[in-house]
Amino acid sequence: MDFGEVLKRSWEITWKHKALWLLGILAGCSGASSGGGGGNGGQALSGYRGYGFESGEFPELERFLDSIPAETLTAIALALGCLAVFLVLLTVFLGALGQAGLIAGFDLADAGHPVTLGEAFRRGLQSFWKLLVIQLIVSILLIVVLAVLALGAGVFAIGTLGLGLICLVPLACLMVPALFLVGIYVMLAQVAVVVEDLSILDGLARGWQILRDHLGPILIMALILFLGGGLIGLLLALPLMVIAVPAALSLAFAGEGQLPTGLLLSGLCLVGLIPVMILLNGILQTFVTGAWTLTFRRLVALPKDSAQPELPAP
Repeated sequence: MDFGEVLKRSWEITWKHKALWLLGILAGCSGASSGGGGGNGGQALSGYRGYGFESGEFPELERFLDSIPAETLTAIALALGCLAVFLVLLTVFLGALGQAGLIAGFDLADAGHPVTLGEAFRRGLQSFWKLLVIQLIVSILLIVVLAVLALGAGVFAIGTLGLGLICLVPLACLMVPALFLVGIYVMLAQVAVVVEDLSILDGLARGWQILRDHLGPILIMALILFLGGGLIGLLLALPLMVIAVPAALSLAFAGEGQLPTGLLLSGLCLVGLIPVMILLNGILQTFVTGAWTLTFRRLVALPKDSAQPELPAP
């Protein structure tokens, strides 16, 4: 497989059909990740100023919390928990919808058919629920396997008085490439479901067949996209570190009186930066999903006119 041709073609389609970026933004909902760098920065700043969160540091806040009935706090906690679950389900739903539309759009474009946002969305809408089920099946299986492994590791560690944990380090290291392969497999299964209009079980079987028969090229493409996407993601994250500079400088040199000004400036920069970050991440997601779609098409040697016929207008 010509990896350069796949990457070039994926970028050409990404740039030509900018309407697909909206689907990329949706697909990025379920692919967002959180970083832990902010916690270290906050700890460093609080250490510099000598502040902590010990009991009695904020008496007014403690008195306010003590004045709230326990039933109210429980209700608030339950409401926040339900809201968090709803938001997670919503992001998974939107992510599958965007992913299905992107795969359909790139399949049409690579086959030489005209691509519009509405056409890609309608075609993806036919299969997005299958993508949801595939993600659910794989997630449940992963949870079960990881739970069994964790339970076994705990029993083994107790039986060896903790010395067996050293022997479990190689197993933990093997989990990283294993999860990496699972992610590739899920992507191939999703592409198979949309491109070849397969059922859920047939899509899972097809994804495994493609991964097994073309493991070498798939791993090379995965490493290219992983390293390239990781580098781009790191570059996209750099502005988030920069916008914290005004608040940090205000706290370090101007004192507490100027801290609100620094926080306001950082907040305004963050508000202006968030839409740009969402757009850039959507473009990246569009390109990566397109590259996997084209990789699948090249591996199964689909002809140029292989995309499904255009759907009739609703």
